[in-house]
Amino acid sequence: MQRFGVMICMRTMDVDEIFVDTNILIFATNSASAWHAPAATVLQNLHQQGITLAVSFQVLREYLAASTRFSGQDFALDTILANLHTFQTQFHLLEENELVFAHLMNLVSHISVAGKQIHDANIVATMQAYGISHLLTHNVNDFKRFAGLITIVPLIK
Repeated sequence: MQRFGVMICMRTMDVDEIFVDTNILIFATNSASAWHAPAATVLQNLHQQGITLAVSFQVLREYLAASTRFSGQDFALDTILANLHTFQTQFHLLEENELVFAHLMNLVSHISVAGKQIHDANIVATMQAYGISHLLTHNVNDFKRFAGLITIVPLIK
């Protein structure tokens, strides 16, 4: 538990909602992943603590894209679709709207991002629009440029 640094971190900061990055969902649902156990455990622990797990439609699209790349190996399409249904019903699903886009435009104009980094900026914009301060991710380096705006919670410390 302390290995992940999340249980103590979340309780200390009184976090009631955390945004979950795509990589966490991929790892949590792929038992062949080296990160499966940590990802599944941290999601279960957060849920048991009553912390709301939030995702956006962008994260669901990214999950679908990444999972279907591996389809036929570790992921069957029916399993992928069932996982997406679970995410839709058990996570707080955040819609992209004008406010998210306004936050994205503000981020792009103040922080150097381009190309694929726009997707990361859009996650931060979504978090800002919905008042979510914490991001659970394994890709810490992708979000370091936003560290002054969000709290990055790494899967593994």
